[in-house]
Amino acid sequence: MAIRVRDAGCLLLRWGIAFALIPHGWNKLTNWGYSGTVDNFAQTGTPVPNVTAAFAMAVEIGAPVLLVLGLLTPLAGAGIVAVMAGGLLTAPDHLFAAGGGLIPWHTAGAALDQGTGLLDEQWTGASAFLFLLLGLAVLITGAGRISVDRGVFQNNRWLAPRE
Repeated sequence: MAIRVRDAGCLLLRWGIAFALIPHGWNKLTNWGYSGTVDNFAQTGTPVPNVTAAFAMAVEIGAPVLLVLGLLTPLAGAGIVAVMAGGLLTAPDHLFAAGGGLIPWHTAGAALDQGTGLLDEQWTGASAFLFLLLGLAVLITGAGRISVDRGVFQNNRWLAPRE
């Protein structure tokens, strides 16, 4: 019984990540397009914006499809981790940004004075940080037995669902 519950949890984790991540990739694909994404990445100082934009778009569209199917799940998780780590390190108000960063304590007092809570909305990396953690979780746990990986990669120690 415990294995079935774990497999259902893995399925929900994969599908949750997929359905939450697909709008990010879809926006880049349909609203910004490749050139708009490259321009956006260049404006934010992302290194090699043409390569990183293509990689981010491929991961944000491809990883959700792979996760829904449970196909190449660790690879999808690794891609998500890579894209989100890149975003946390290069986007405006990124993890180590001067005057921003992970927890902008210097503005916490002002946020409290305004009645908005402990942290203000200055740090925009919260969703990237959450996706990074979720990507790590699916990378570590694997797809579970309710997946294509189970049937296709049964004997592969890297891609087979973990028991």
